[in-house]
Amino acid sequence: MKKKIFISSLSLLLATLMLFFCTSCGGLTIKASALSAAYSRKTTDEGEVTEDFKNAVANFSFDLLEGTLANAKEGENLLVSPISALLCLALVTNGAAGETRAQLKELLGMDVETLNKAAYAYARSLTSGDGFKVKLANSVWFKETETLTVSEDYLQTCADWYDAEQFAAPFDDSTVKDINGWVKKNTDGMIDSIVKNLPPSAVMYLINTLVFDAKWQSEYEKKQITDDEFHNYDGTKKNVKMLCSDESKVLRVEDGIGFSKNYKGGKYSFVALLPDENKNIYEFAASLDGTDWLSMWEAKEYYPVNVKIPEFSYDTGFSLKEILQNLGVTDMFDASLANFSALASSENGNIYCSEVAQKCFIDVSRNGTKAAAVTWGAMTEGCAEPSEPLNIFLDRPFVYAIADNATGLPLFLGIVSNL
Repeated sequence: MKKKIFISSLSLLLATLMLFFCTSCGGLTIKASALSAAYSRKTTDEGEVTEDFKNAVANFSFDLLEGTLANAKEGENLLVSPISALLCLALVTNGAAGETRAQLKELLGMDVETLNKAAYAYARSLTSGDGFKVKLANSVWFKETETLTVSEDYLQTCADWYDAEQFAAPFDDSTVKDINGWVKKNTDGMIDSIVKNLPPSAVMYLINTLVFDAKWQSEYEKKQITDDEFHNYDGTKKNVKMLCSDESKVLRVEDGIGFSKNYKGGKYSFVALLPDENKNIYEFAASLDGTDWLSMWEAKEYYPVNVKIPEFSYDTGFSLKEILQNLGVTDMFDASLANFSALASSENGNIYCSEVAQKCFIDVSRNGTKAAAVTWGAMTEGCAEPSEPLNIFLDRPFVYAIADNATGLPLFLGIVSNL
C-alpha cells in the first residue's frame, strides 16, 4: 500500500493564573461553548507578505532550530515547525502589553500590527490543490468563570487575522475531551491528544495546528526503490528503503550541499542538506541561519543530481519554554512580571504563561504522481550541465525542511540522525 508524505505540527500555549485556585463550577460538566459566530472577521484588509516579514520569519525559524539543538540529546531526531510556533506566539503577542510585548516583538522581528497583516496574508498563500494539502487552524480556549474577563478586542483580533475559533469552557474533564477532539480533527487524526487533565489554575489555551499532506511530483517506479544502509549518528547501520531519483536543483551552503525536490503542484518542496564528511550534524545545523538559508534558496543551481532519500517516520514533542527564555522572552513566564492586560484580567491574580510546547509528526515514503514530470524536467532548460551529475545520497545524518517555494520559508525543519 502506497503512502503519502504526512507532516503535522501542533503548537500549544497554556496560560495560568499566578495563584492556585479551584473552579467555581462545583463539579458541573458542560461542553465548550463556541463563540466563533460572535467574532467573525470584520476587517477587509488582506495584508501583504513583505520582504521584512520573510527575513524575520527565516531568522526566527533558525533561532528556534538552534534553541532546540541546544536542548537535544546526541543522536536524537529533531523536527520543529517554525510557522506553527510563529502563529501560536502571534496569538499571545496580541494579548501582551508593555515589556512582555516588547520582548516578543524583539524575538519575532516585527511589531504586532505588521505581524498580524503579514501572517494573515502568508497563511492565505499556503494553499492546497490536487495531490497536496496545507491546513492551518487556530483556537482560543478560556475558562468560563465570573472571575475571568477576556478582552473582546482581543477575541476580535484573533478572528480578524487568525481565523481563530473561540471557546468558553468549564475546564473540567469535558474540556479535556473537547480540546483533544479539536486537535485530532485539525491534524487529520495524526495527533490525537495534547492534554490529560487541566490544572485548577489554568485559564486559557491558545493552540495552532498545521498539517502538510502531499504526493511527490513524480511517482517512484519499483526499480527506483532500493535496499540500502543508513549510517546512524551512533555508529550503527540500519537497513532502509532508499528512494532514488534524478533531480535538478542543487543548494550549496558552507560545509554542505543539498537539493530540493518538488511535491505535486510545484508549490512546496522537500529540501535536504548533507554536511561534508566528518562534519558533526548538530554543529552543521547550528551553523545555519535565516540569512544564509534565503541566500542559498535564491542562489540555487540547476543541473542534474542523483538523489537518494531514505523512507523515515518519527514524532517529536518538547517544551519551548526554556528555548524562548534563552532567546530573551522571559517576562511572559514570570508570574510577577507578565503583562497580558490586552488579553484578559482575573480577580484571582496575574495571568502568565506556564508553558509553550510543540508536537510534530512526519512520515516520508514513496508515493507520488507522474502528472508533473514534464514541468519538473522543464526546470533544467537553458542551464549549463556539468560533465557528470552530482550524487547526493542521504545515507548518513542530514538536515531537511518542507519549504514553501514562493518564499523559501520552511514550514518544518528537521534533523535525521538515527533510523
